[in-house]
Amino acid sequence: MVGPDARSNLVDGIRDAVLARTDVAVLGLPGSGRTRLLGHVRDALQDAGLDVLRFTAVRGEGRPLESLALAGLLTGPAAASALAAAADQLAQRVAARRTVLLVDDAERLDESSAAVVGAVRAREETTVVVASRPPVPGARAVDLVLGVGDTMLVPLPPLAFEEIQRLTVELLGGDVDVDVVGRVFGLSGGVPGIARTIVVEARRAGRLVPDGERWVARHDLVTPALAVVAARLQEGLDEPARDALHVLAALGPAELETVLQLVPWPVLVALDDHGLVRFVETEGRLVVALFPPVLADHLRHAERGARGWRAAEQISAALARSTDAPGAHPAVLGSALRWSSSPESAAVLGRMLREQSRTTLLVRRQAWEREPTGRSTLGYLDALLAHGAPTAAIEAVLDHVRTLDPPTDAPVHTLVLAWEATYRALELDDAAGAQRVLDVARQQHPEQHLLFDATQEHLRLLGVATEGTVPLTFTDPADAPPHDARRRVAPGTPDEQVGTVVGMIRGERLLADGRVVDAADLLSRLALPATSPRHDGEALGPLARLCVGEVEEATSTAMRLLDEAQGRLDQAEIEPHGYTVALGLLLGGRLTDLREHLTVMFALNAPSPLRPQHRAGLLALGALLSLAESNLPSARSMTEQLEGLRVLGASFPAGRAGPVRAALALAAGHEGAVATRPAWSAVSALVDQGWALAAAFDATVLSDIHVDPAVASRVAVLAHGAQGTLLPLLGRHLAAAAEGSADELLRTADALREAGLILHATLAHVNALRVLRRRGDPAAAVREAARLTQLVAETGQELHLLVPSAVTTAELTARELEVARLVASGLSNREAAERLVVSDRTVDNHLYRIYRKLGVASREDLARLV
Repeated sequence: MVGPDARSNLVDGIRDAVLARTDVAVLGLPGSGRTRLLGHVRDALQDAGLDVLRFTAVRGEGRPLESLALAGLLTGPAAASALAAAADQLAQRVAARRTVLLVDDAERLDESSAAVVGAVRAREETTVVVASRPPVPGARAVDLVLGVGDTMLVPLPPLAFEEIQRLTVELLGGDVDVDVVGRVFGLSGGVPGIARTIVVEARRAGRLVPDGERWVARHDLVTPALAVVAARLQEGLDEPARDALHVLAALGPAELETVLQLVPWPVLVALDDHGLVRFVETEGRLVVALFPPVLADHLRHAERGARGWRAAEQISAALARSTDAPGAHPAVLGSALRWSSSPESAAVLGRMLREQSRTTLLVRRQAWEREPTGRSTLGYLDALLAHGAPTAAIEAVLDHVRTLDPPTDAPVHTLVLAWEATYRALELDDAAGAQRVLDVARQQHPEQHLLFDATQEHLRLLGVATEGTVPLTFTDPADAPPHDARRRVAPGTPDEQVGTVVGMIRGERLLADGRVVDAADLLSRLALPATSPRHDGEALGPLARLCVGEVEEATSTAMRLLDEAQGRLDQAEIEPHGYTVALGLLLGGRLTDLREHLTVMFALNAPSPLRPQHRAGLLALGALLSLAESNLPSARSMTEQLEGLRVLGASFPAGRAGPVRAALALAAGHEGAVATRPAWSAVSALVDQGWALAAAFDATVLSDIHVDPAVASRVAVLAHGAQGTLLPLLGRHLAAAAEGSADELLRTADALREAGLILHATLAHVNALRVLRRRGDPAAAVREAARLTQLVAETGQELHLLVPSAVTTAELTARELEVARLVASGLSNREAAERLVVSDRTVDNHLYRIYRKLGVASREDLARLV
């Protein structure tokens, strides 16, 4: 979901600064890609006609000028008292023409070498680019090199999740499970060199293994070989700072107030200066955590020596002093936190979620063993599944529950049966087993038949083919209240909580059928008390409002709920809310924000196992964005994992693999009709079921690749009859595409844009341009292409990724295209002729033919196109 070179803009900025005679300091932790970036900078500067002298500093305590000598820049011996002679020698190397000095690992320079480089820089007006770990300014050697002139600081940001995924796929030579990539990102914090080491060493240690055609993680990815990484990260720290690292590793992410009881401010500042801690802002508070997270894991588990034991004692003593009641322990975290959305904070939060998962499992196990009620059983089963417990452990709990007397909250206990059916269908891929559970449950608890019918319908909407002799009574979910009207139900009772679950599944069915207004109203009336065993409706509500057409409001609500779920460390709710946010950003055409959001979601790696439709949706959206950015390896990997989930998700706009697989087939060279045929067939099957929501979204994406007029027309009819504004507008888009009407596509694009559906407005506009060109109307095509280019530019959200070149360059010869670009850049005909070494008349003739072919009448129109 990022371009082939995620840091190319940094190279351009550094080159421009050097050309302006400004020094540059590239800042990053060891492994952040500083060396690779310097290589790209060297190539760019040489292409610009500059001489480049590059060397890597080495530690030379007690050996002055060691870095320069080993780099071959000094031709004779030079003592520490002969710095002037050394400077003269280096000056001779750079005096012939303008030269740029590139110094890698500059923090390792001995002071004599740094003084020589600084002197030559000032005397010869040589520009210097240094790559160093933080802090700059602050590292004496780097300060000596840069002097007091203008310096541009370039911090190296962590790579996006998709780039770590690309790196992992390249290293392992095959498809990689998204969970593996999430764990690699969570440990490395997006630092590429560290991620590379984690993957290589985990594979060597047998902790990353192939499972069929996909690499999976069988064990923790932290290996003893990461000691080298930890040592590099700790270079330059004094003893108090090293002790503080062990304290923070043992403590884990904690609020600043707690940390300051153990680590003095000056030491904490020193660690921050070295880039080894992150302060994650919350509402009025700060959480402090080691960075990258692999450092904490290594120190906590691999280096449990004297420092580690002393750190544990310090923490125990400090917490004991701060506790009023004997035996009590203050919470490391207080109330819900509002986390920032940076990849670094996501890596920190991801580690906290995994630690919270272990704690939750222990707490819920104790509660269940003490009193195995329906509620405690559900909580324990959820915790086991979220923590990745083996199937045998979960089966043991289910077997034990069957031997118990009915608990006091018997209605909630029936939810355990619904949970078991869902678990067998989705996690064990045992649809027949799920059906057996539901059949037995109906016989044992006939009064709760609505719950079991609803569970079966829920599985059907997800694509699980269940069969049974019991007729499905869940025929029209809007005709009944959330619970059985024949039985009086008191608010807040177990019966009402069961009714809430039934109501949520009714909402799913309404969404699938395109009755999105009814779904939104039903979900808004559901009671979701804090004691409810399930809170799926909190995510379904904003999704329903989104499908009605209230994109901005629903996205804002989902963002707030996502913040709250992250603050509570509520893993089960993070991906459901994150999916709605991602969908809202996509519909609104906010592709830049979507990329950042998906990076955070995949970095958190917080799956909700019995709700796979949300993970499927995130994978589908990630694959589509990767395709738009021509990142085929990432798109292919995500699509493989999406297909592996085998989720239909009829109640969810995005989450099926068909459209993405079609786009990949097109990229592989297949004709549009061939590439999209399986996906259009799947859409036709959705129409047969009457599932307007899924059919309309998939068909609209497919129509941007190739239109099947017959199926598109069927979907359009279904979508026209749906509720809200979103689906009818998509139906209008599909009808226009099926007819091949450029005028109607343009009118639809304007209507979509007016409704805030910027993504589909852009796709409809692009489709209209194709139709205009096919029917041979270049003037109209140019006019609309210019308008679309302006509209896309106004969003500032990288919508240009969805817009092919407005010029059909195949219509121009190579020389005509060259002339067009020179003229569009602002050159006169004469200047273009001089550049091409041809006559003015030749350029005039080329330009005339260009205007005719493209249907433009001015240089301004030409500039807008090329």
